[in-house]
Amino acid sequence: MPDYTADLIVNNANIHTVNSDAPKAQSFAVKNGKFVAVGTNSDTKMLSGANTKIWDLKGYTVIPGFIDAHIHVLSSGSRHVMAADCDLRSISDVQEALKRRAAKTEPGQWVQGFKYDDTKTEENRFLTTSDLDKVSTELPIFVSHRAGHVYYANSKALSLAGFTDESPDPHGGKLGRDPNTGKLNGVIYERAVETFKELLPKVEPEDRRRGLKLINGMLSEVGLTSVHDASVSNDEFVTYQEGLDNGDLDLRVYMLMAKPHFPALRDAGIRTGFGNDNLKVGGIKMVSDGAIAARTAFLSEPYIGSDHDDCGIQAMSAEEINESVREMHSEGFQVCIHANGDLAISMVLDAYEAALKEFPKSDPRHRIEHCTLVNPEILTRMNKTGTIATPFCTYVYYHGEKMQYYGDERLEWMFAQKSFMEYGVMSTGATDYPPGPYEPLLGIQSCVTRTDINGTLWGPSQKISPQDALRIYTLNGAYASFEESAKGSIEPGKLADFVVLEEDLLDVDPFSIKDIKILKTVVGGKTSYEL
Repeated sequence: MPDYTADLIVNNANIHTVNSDAPKAQSFAVKNGKFVAVGTNSDTKMLSGANTKIWDLKGYTVIPGFIDAHIHVLSSGSRHVMAADCDLRSISDVQEALKRRAAKTEPGQWVQGFKYDDTKTEENRFLTTSDLDKVSTELPIFVSHRAGHVYYANSKALSLAGFTDESPDPHGGKLGRDPNTGKLNGVIYERAVETFKELLPKVEPEDRRRGLKLINGMLSEVGLTSVHDASVSNDEFVTYQEGLDNGDLDLRVYMLMAKPHFPALRDAGIRTGFGNDNLKVGGIKMVSDGAIAARTAFLSEPYIGSDHDDCGIQAMSAEEINESVREMHSEGFQVCIHANGDLAISMVLDAYEAALKEFPKSDPRHRIEHCTLVNPEILTRMNKTGTIATPFCTYVYYHGEKMQYYGDERLEWMFAQKSFMEYGVMSTGATDYPPGPYEPLLGIQSCVTRTDINGTLWGPSQKISPQDALRIYTLNGAYASFEESAKGSIEPGKLADFVVLEEDLLDVDPFSIKDIKILKTVVGGKTSYEL
């Protein structure tokens, strides 16, 4: 005889289901990792049995588990293990952190740092070779900007990479130079980094395992239950599978595979969607331009205050984009291309439109990762092609001091959650950590208030309601991975992924949303974090 008793019943809760047909509930029941009933206490009472756990939440708020649709998960975990955290407020502090790392580094090995952010430092400038040579001239030193896309090398690292003052800029990248002398200054832009990546030490399996365990805990603590890891290598794929087997992975992971792995996946007959509810192959990730936080996004108009009419960096040619999209689309893959600037976004849409015309497909759900600076033409084209946007959600709050380089007019069209809704474009919650802080509640507050850490309002026309921000961070994220029928809302038959909050994010002062405490994070009915 079938056993219908629930494994878990949640009672007396303030539940926001994100189900438009039944947006509020008091109780739900969970069995075998899925919601089986949602309603009032009396609706779920009949499913209680001798072994059913009962949680009386005494009015605490429950929402679906948060989904970050663009975040660097395993690579960030590995960097936390292998590199100095350079999220510091002065260059001297960064140098000290790198010296501590250097003291533990064997001769001939590299000293690495990450999360350096020039506009957060007292000096308000990029690192230079001179800065890093004060740490060491014997050991090669390599530091990445918090945004990625810009890197810093000491003289030893430049020498090992074979770069001299006479070196030309590599394809899709640029070598920074002293404006007075023309000599290399140690700043490395975009694809110029590829030479260094071949020299940097490989991440060992144990480092990846340690990194996975660390980042899994960090993200679970802030209410994330699903993530779209935005560039997964073959080795990281293996580590994810190991983590799933040994219990180190609670998060559900949709893997955006790095472009170089596309041929092997194609030849093995693996397509977007291969996997299970815990670990799934997603789209293929490419990068077409630079970064917003590093001011290298490819724009149609120059950055404000820039020298020589700087419009950013184009990391892929239109021909490269068109050829790659055509092949990936025709082979049944979702395509996920990083494009921040309006010029880069337009080039990506050209490729999507051409591929869809040649190989029609009713629901491709190709994505523009970040999709930062848009306009009515771009939005109309995205609607017609069904293209998904994954804009930065924590940037306005955290990176406010960088917004001045874009100007008020452009800011009304950046991180444009309101406009995406108005034009019928599906958009998600995303942070891109490390470039942006990973806390979903911070992302929601940033989308709702459009106000930075110093109280400055940026692009107020793009404010959205807390209800819309919650949907963007849950159900819309599920849609971006073709999983809206399996998760993203609290409904019978869906995966029992949910978060318990101390306060109601839809009812508090919007400027306090980021401070709401996460009491529990639950994945498939099992607690992954508890305060």
